[in-house]
Amino acid sequence: MIDHTVSWEVARVGGMLAYVLATASVVIGLLLSLKLRSTRWPRFLTTELHRFVTVLALVFSAIHGIAVWLDPFTGFAAAEVLIPFASHYRPLWLAFGIIGGYLLLAVWASEYVRRWTGYSWWRRFHYVAFGAFVLATLHGLGSGSDTREPWALAIYAACAGSVLALLAWRLIKAIRWPRRIGPVAGIAVATVALAVFTLVGPARDGWNFTANNGNGSGASAAWLASHPSSTTATLTSSFNAELQATLAAGNLQGSFAGDHPGSLELHVGSGAPDLSITLEDGWSCAGGAMVEGAGTVTATCRGVEGSTVDVTLSGLSQTVSGVAGQLSVRV
Repeated sequence: MIDHTVSWEVARVGGMLAYVLATASVVIGLLLSLKLRSTRWPRFLTTELHRFVTVLALVFSAIHGIAVWLDPFTGFAAAEVLIPFASHYRPLWLAFGIIGGYLLLAVWASEYVRRWTGYSWWRRFHYVAFGAFVLATLHGLGSGSDTREPWALAIYAACAGSVLALLAWRLIKAIRWPRRIGPVAGIAVATVALAVFTLVGPARDGWNFTANNGNGSGASAAWLASHPSSTTATLTSSFNAELQATLAAGNLQGSFAGDHPGSLELHVGSGAPDLSITLEDGWSCAGGAMVEGAGTVTATCRGVEGSTVDVTLSGLSQTVSGVAGQLSVRV
């Protein structure tokens, strides 16, 4: 059986790379339409780069889809990753990604039928790329497990911002004043709407419940049958606790009390740090960690039932009995 952590990580990385590459493809296309010239960067080379980046975006989209399909936790059937709205988990948000992928594929394939359709119709069809980009953005924000992470939000903001800014520039150059006011104002409204949606939706606690229509974490029946404890152990609220731990050979082991008592392990050996938490009620999670500075560690920890929580260890300091600090777990 494929390791769930491996398939999940491949799906995450593949999806984010596909989105960045799709953004790059749209950006290059807009720059081409603006007819920007450079003696150091011939136009034919930019056109070839545009095609190559689009192919790379499709390749990583396929890798993302295959990894999601092979992930034993969700247990997706092939139809669920190929047919929009057929998924048992976040059907709307996954459908956006599936449709966006098909649209990007159609735009790429249109290059090979251009001789029959003519340049004018081929150029008009390329506007479909904007639809693919919008759907990919909504898919990433709505279904991505990293959406609440600052680095992920920065990527989405940079990608969406660059496309919207270049599109506004393109409209300003193509449309005379004052007819350009409406389209440019529309882009400004769309930018604000996307930012507001992100802040009040995917970036807030409890988004999984909303995005999946209250139908649980998306775990397959087979996975739940092999992890019976996950059907009764869930974490539904954030909490803070005082941590008491010991540090030996690069491993931090400790316990905490309060509303959600349990234990914690942080391995900071020669490799990348990883953290695991186990509560007394049976819930547990594990994930990669990052040392942010003196006395501070952050991690995205995935629960056995599929939930993703943000963990922060702060104020870590040596005491007479070991190491003390504060633990924050955000659902």
